[in-house]
Amino acid sequence: MRGKMNSFKKRIMIDTRVVIEGNEHGIARHTRELIYNLIHKNNPAIEFLLLVNKNSPFFKQKLPKNFKVIKLKTGLYNLFGQFEMFFYTLKYRPHFFHSPHFIVPLLGNTPLIATIHDMNHVALSKNYTLKQKLYYNFFLKRRLIKAKYIVTVSDFSKNEIMKYFQISDDKIRVIYNGVYNNFKQRSEFCVDRIKEFLAKYNLPEKYIFASGNHKPHKNLEKLTEAYCLGNFDLPLVILSDFNDKNLELAKKFNKKNQIYFLNFVREEDFPLLYALSSAFIFPSLYEGFGLPPLEAAACGVPVVVSSTTSLPEIMQDTATYVNSESIHDLQRGMQEALNENNEVIHIRVKNGLKLAQKYTWSNMAQETLELYDKLY
Repeated sequence: MRGKMNSFKKRIMIDTRVVIEGNEHGIARHTRELIYNLIHKNNPAIEFLLLVNKNSPFFKQKLPKNFKVIKLKTGLYNLFGQFEMFFYTLKYRPHFFHSPHFIVPLLGNTPLIATIHDMNHVALSKNYTLKQKLYYNFFLKRRLIKAKYIVTVSDFSKNEIMKYFQISDDKIRVIYNGVYNNFKQRSEFCVDRIKEFLAKYNLPEKYIFASGNHKPHKNLEKLTEAYCLGNFDLPLVILSDFNDKNLELAKKFNKKNQIYFLNFVREEDFPLLYALSSAFIFPSLYEGFGLPPLEAAACGVPVVVSSTTSLPEIMQDTATYVNSESIHDLQRGMQEALNENNEVIHIRVKNGLKLAQKYTWSNMAQETLELYDKLY
C-alpha cells in the first residue's frame, strides 16, 4: 500500500461521514456534490481518501482508481471518531485533511482545511447545550486558528468567522455553493409526473412552500403564526423535522387542514416540491448561505426571504425581503409574492432564473481544487 500511495503527487483525506443515504440537509449536499464533482474533474495525480460510514452512497458510486473509500466504525459526532480519524491519518499520512463540516480532527498535526458554513453555533449560542458551546468556542476555535485554510460559503460568514474567532481574512477563502441542474420550472414536468408526485405526498395542486429544521433560528413557528393569522387562500406546506409547536399553532387557529407537514422528501422529488409551489418562504433569521431560496429561484418560483445575514448577498435582486421577526411583514411578503399581477415579482422571478445558473457545484469543486493546489 505504501509503495502504491507514493505514485501520487499528493494525498488528500476528506471526511465525508456527513453524507448518508437519504440525508439531504445543506452540509451533506455540499459535501456530496464536492466529491461527485471532484470525480468528474479527473485529477489522476491526486489520491483522494474518503472517510465514510457504512451507509454512505459513495459505496454505490463507481470511483476512479485514485479514489479510496475508508469505512469508519464511528459516527460523525462520536468522541471515539477522533481517535479513529487519528489512526487513519497515521496509517495513510495524507498531505492534508479536509473537513467539509464543523467536526474537525483534534488529534495529530496533519495540515487542515476546514469548511465552516456559518457561525450560528457561536452567534446564537443560547440555542445550544453547554457541551456544544465548549466544542465550538474552545476546541474548534483552537483548531481553526492553526488550520492552513478555512473555506466558507459567503462574505457574511467570512466576516462572522473573523469577528468571533479573530482569524485574519487572508486565511479564509469564500467559495459559494451551487444549485443542482435538475431544478426546473413547472412547465418542464409532464402532467403524469406532477399527478404522481402530488399523490405520493398527499399534497394539494397549489400551495405556499416553506422549509427548515426545528432549530429556533429557522423561525418556522413565527411563519406558521403569520400564516394562521393571515387571510391566505392557498394551503401552506412545511418541510421540516417534526415540531409539535407548529402543529399546536395550526390547531389553535383552526388551520390544521390548511397546513401540510412533511418530514421527508426523496431527493429526486425536491425539484417538483419547489416548482409546484406558488411561492417559497424562507423566514430564517441566520444563514451562512441559504441554498433553498436559490433552488426555488431555479424553479421559477417567487421567493420571500429574511433581510438578514447572508441572504441579501446570495439572493441579490431576485427575492422579496422581509423582517421575519414581524408577523405583519411576513404576511406582507407572502401576499406580494402570491400576487400574479405584480410586475415586480415577475422581474424578480426572471432574475432568479438567471442568478441560479451562476451558482454551480462544478465551480465550487474547481475552486476547491485550486485551493488544494495552492496548499501543496
